[in-house]
Formats: sequence, structure tokens, C-alpha cells
Amino acid sequence: MPAGNRALRSPALLAAAAVIWWACGSSAADHETLGDRAYVGRQFGDALVEYRIAIKQRSTSRLRAKAGSAALHVGDLGEAAAQYVALVRGEPERRGEAEDGLERVARAAIQANDRAGLTAAIAGLRQINATRPLGAFAGPLARGTPENGSATDAAALLPVAAAAAPDARQEDSLMLQYARALTRGGRCGAGLAIFEGLVRRQRDPGLVRSAQQGLVQCELQQGRQALEQGQPQQAEEWLRRAAADGADTPAGRAAYVSLGDVMLARGDFPGAADAYLRATQGAPPGDSIAEQARQKLGNLSNAGTVVR
Repeated sequence: MPAGNRALRSPALLAAAAVIWWACGSSAADHETLGDRAYVGRQFGDALVEYRIAIKQRSTSRLRAKAGSAALHVGDLGEAAAQYVALVRGEPERRGEAEDGLERVARAAIQANDRAGLTAAIAGLRQINATRPLGAFAGPLARGTPENGSATDAAALLPVAAAAAPDARQEDSLMLQYARALTRGGRCGAGLAIFEGLVRRQRDPGLVRSAQQGLVQCELQQGRQALEQGQPQQAEEWLRRAAADGADTPAGRAAYVSLGDVMLARGDFPGAADAYLRATQGAPPGDSIAEQARQKLGNLSNAGTVVR
């Protein structure tokens, strides 16, 4: 028998390998047992630590469920949500258990006013079952959605909250936030239709004003984007819409300045002068946009162009 084969079959080496295998195989089980004992003793923080170690050594859906429950007890709602989502990845047939766990996380987040935890729980629910009704969480979402929060999270959660809103006013408020989130995420084209719908419904004067502002900003953005992409005709259409809808607002004046630039590039000097002049009308003292328009008018005059 070759020496290598004899070495592999050496009783001492086989025994050592068996010890190593047993130690590695039983380590996760040991930590799970320690976690179970801590959990039963209501030492949830210690239990979570043991379950985390066990998961690193050998991740199972059973361990994920235990870790999620322990994290929920200690108030680490973000981890609890993550563990319940991971549970389904390991065993899809346990989706119902994961959904119940995530709903428990969401309710705990509402009680603790934990915005991040609520977001994580609802995002998890949508991930594992997009058809599950989430109406019970619409109110907290409406009260707590930050205007400057994650555009991705807001765009995913706000339509759910709006669909379950208890009245039209709250629905419109949530849809306004949704349109703004789309705009922050670079999806002004999608936000435009929502802003337009809110303006058209005319349900709440304050909300309509906010929607009108969002609409003009999106139109202005679309116009500038078209201009950057070498599409002057489309740019002009968007900028004229923004100028008309914006009237004497800062966004409307900015639209007139950009429209003047389009006219100037086309060689329509009177048209450019008219647009720059409109950008100065109704502007308060010290308005930066109006000052920019005056400078452009001065450049036209210095170039010998007659300005009315």
C-alpha cells in the first residue's frame, strides 16, 4: 500500500479528524442551546448573541426565526425584520411564520416610534408577499414619512399607505409625498402625472399649492434635461409649460431664463429678450434669478441687439 494511503488510514489521524469534525459540527448546536437557555430565562440580549454566533457557523431557518424573536424582544427591530426575511429565503414554506413575525415587528415599531424599524418591517412584508394587506400601518406611515428620507424606501411604501388611507385628504397628502420621492429619485416623469392629478382634483388649497410647485419644478427639470440632451424643441415645450404654470414663482422665472437661452441659441434675439424680461417681472428685490436675467439682457444690449 502506498505510504500516502497508509497515512490517510492511520487510526490516530482518523481519530483526530473525527474530533475536529465533531467540534465543528456541534459548535453551532452548542450556541443554539445556550441561546435557548438564555431565551427561556428571558435574557434576550444574551440569547441573540448566541444565535448570531450559531448562524455564522451554520445558518438555518430555525435559527433565523429564533434570532428574529430575540431581536424583537430587545428592540433591535431592524435585525428582527432582516432575520424574518432571511427565514423565508431558507425555507419558502415558512412564509406565513415570517409574515406574522414581520407584523409583530411593525407593531412594535409603531409603539416605540421607531421609523426605521417600521420601514424595514413593511419593506420585508412587501418583499415576501406583495399582496398582503398593509392598511393597519397606513396611519403611522402617513405621520412619519420623512420628506428627506430614502427616495427608494418612500417610493416603495407610500403608494401602499395611500391605497389604505382612511380619507381622501390623507390619500392626497401621501400621494404628494410619493411624487416628491419620485422626483428626489430622479423620476420626475413619473412624478409629473401625480402632481397634475393632485392639482386637477382641487381638494385642499394648501396641498394644491404644494403640488403646483412640484409640477413646475418637474417641468423645469424636464426642459433643462432636454436642452442638455440636444433636444431644443422638446426643451422649449417643457419650459413654456413651466413658465405658464409657474407664473411669478421662482421656478417660473427660472423657466423664462432657460427659455431665453433656447431662443438665443436659435438666433431669435427679440424672443430671448422677451423671455429674460419676463423673468424680471414681479421679482422681489435682490432676487438672484431676476439678476441673472438682467445680466443676460445686458449682454444682448452690449452685442448691439435692440431690446424693447
